[in-house]
Amino acid sequence: MFTKSNIALSAAIVFAAASAASARDGGLPGINLQTVCHESQVAINAVFGDAGRDVFNACMDDEQGARDQLVKDWATYPAFAKERCVLPKEYQPSYVEWLVCIEMTRDVRAMRKGDPITSSVDKCPVVRFREDGTIVSVNVAC
Repeated sequence: MFTKSNIALSAAIVFAAASAASARDGGLPGINLQTVCHESQVAINAVFGDAGRDVFNACMDDEQGARDQLVKDWATYPAFAKERCVLPKEYQPSYVEWLVCIEMTRDVRAMRKGDPITSSVDKCPVVRFREDGTIVSVNVAC
């Protein structure tokens, strides 16, 4: 889904500004996408040169899509995931990064509770978890 330029783009977003609002205040913090994507384009072009990439529009599309998904599902995300993943002052101000973090947090918790998402691979080592997701034991002799 994401290209190499999008990965580099995510790294460049660190230099952009985010609003001071916190996810713990109840709403999705705002990000100035124009600023974020402009700074990303400048940073990527400085590293890779301007090879005709449309970094700005690709960034805007990715960020807006992630923002739309976050807004749509905001009420369904657990508070701990919002607090862990949406940190505009401490983490990259990027809706894409925040959405991926929330989704990964959800998936890891589901796997730890014995609700595998989808996998047909035999699992080794065998890891036993408590209901809250903490590890009880690990058996590596499979």
